[in-house]
Amino acid sequence: MSFKIFVFCSILVLVCSFPVNKQCHDLKSCFNTNKSPSPKQLCEACYVAMPIARDIIKKNETKPIKEIATFICTYLKIEELKICADAIDLFTAPVLNIINTTTLNDIELCSVGLGCGPVTNPILNWNITLPNIPKPPVFPPILPSHDAPKLRILHLSDIHIDFEYQPGALADCGQPLCCRNSSTSKFNSDPIENDQFAGYWGDYRNCDVPKWTVENMFEHIAKNEEFDFIYWTGDLPPHNVWKQTREDQLNALDVLTNLFQKYFADKKVFPALGNHEATPVNLYPPPFVKQDNISWLYSQLAVDWVKTGLPESLAQNITKGAFYSLQLYPGLRLISLNMNYCPNENFYLYINSSDPLGQLAWLVDILQNSEKIGEKVHIIGHIPPQSCLESFSKNYYRIVNRYESTIVGQFFGHTHSEKFRLFYDLEDIKRPVNVLYISGSVTTYSNLNPGYRIFTIDGSYKNSSFQVLDHETHFLNLTEANLTLKPIWRKEYSAKEAFNLISLYPQDWNELLNNLSKNLNSPELEKLYRYYSKSSDNQGSCDFGCRKSFICDFRQSRSDNFIPC
Repeated sequence: MSFKIFVFCSILVLVCSFPVNKQCHDLKSCFNTNKSPSPKQLCEACYVAMPIARDIIKKNETKPIKEIATFICTYLKIEELKICADAIDLFTAPVLNIINTTTLNDIELCSVGLGCGPVTNPILNWNITLPNIPKPPVFPPILPSHDAPKLRILHLSDIHIDFEYQPGALADCGQPLCCRNSSTSKFNSDPIENDQFAGYWGDYRNCDVPKWTVENMFEHIAKNEEFDFIYWTGDLPPHNVWKQTREDQLNALDVLTNLFQKYFADKKVFPALGNHEATPVNLYPPPFVKQDNISWLYSQLAVDWVKTGLPESLAQNITKGAFYSLQLYPGLRLISLNMNYCPNENFYLYINSSDPLGQLAWLVDILQNSEKIGEKVHIIGHIPPQSCLESFSKNYYRIVNRYESTIVGQFFGHTHSEKFRLFYDLEDIKRPVNVLYISGSVTTYSNLNPGYRIFTIDGSYKNSSFQVLDHETHFLNLTEANLTLKPIWRKEYSAKEAFNLISLYPQDWNELLNNLSKNLNSPELEKLYRYYSKSSDNQGSCDFGCRKSFICDFRQSRSDNFIPC
């Protein structure tokens, strides 16, 4: 069960204390405790519990909520008692405030929180206005000459550095995060085998990456790679999301900022903010939330992001919303988006999700001006739009469609696995118009090798396209590193070489997907699936149905997955 559902249900499902309808009249009939509750069971319980919960909150009789939620969490064996109690302590106040404030009715709140059904409420259904300026004609891209200047971009994402990682600690602990001194077996009577302990350089199981592995990677890159600047797309702290303080989050930011300064002092770093930088995780309060704010994080970002290369003039933008725009080269503009105001895991959006901070309207203004003056644009962000609430996702898709000739690169993270996603013409869904690249994580969480990616783009010269020409991934094989205690970072693949591509334009990727869909046993599909985990030794198999879904997912850049496969 995802952590979001655990938090949402544990606080809401007060039904265990009350007699309700025949369909779900007590906790035992709501849930089969021999296995995880089904989505239908969760929704039915939520429908019953929500009006009771809201009435309790309204009467300010919330004292027993923590005890009840803790009981539910342990009764359903979601997590052990200590983790349940810590998570509920962390999340109760903001979640109760959101439930009390939102104008969503009970069914709507359950539907958006647990995915029980569509929601038509205007606070979740909105559109931004695009300028009444005709879209310019679209011309096929032209490959630059072989000797044209090139630029190389190092992309790092989802580092999730764990300062409490302990070699030899329990790696198969049954908790949300393992390989720490505090990691214990979920069921203490379970026998512990030798292969359950954490390796020195990292572990494939539910473990984040130790500081020395991150530093070893930085040192290797600084000594061996040539690149011009860095895109850093968020998620700094570890996955101990049930017990994080603001001091913990700021410490991760400061430590990584210092590592960037130590190893890449002569390179500019252009960051985007991840969902894990907040505590509680995912909960980024928009300005209309008066009971909480995120200024403790944004004010420090303004300091540290300037240290690693952003101009001082952007500090005010960062303090207000942690998104910004600047010119990288003549003819190339970078837009860094704060995507934390788009996913349904940010419960504050249940109060009002309509373009929080006016970020998408701002994006349109920047893109319109760039189109006017002939600039090309790169967009960086953390959460890909497919993982956003539907209205945000659809509006972002419209924007990319409108400015397909201006946006020449999209670089995101969040999933930990390597992917790309295509955008298609809304008037002709067979025509691809843009590509969004999702680089793999530095963390090993879960079943992954640590890695980094370097993009080669058309360089800085008059009339450059600044399009992505190739990308290559480098990784550390954990099995080998832990056996030899000698980390060896290797180039895994180049996209052009691995898939025999002439270029990396949208139509090239679309043609590759078309070919893979016709032959699900092709060597190219085997490669694509292997690279998805950065050649992890712990990657599971993928049968016929899995392969069909796997290929289909590369075509989806909206949360409603509207492209047929």
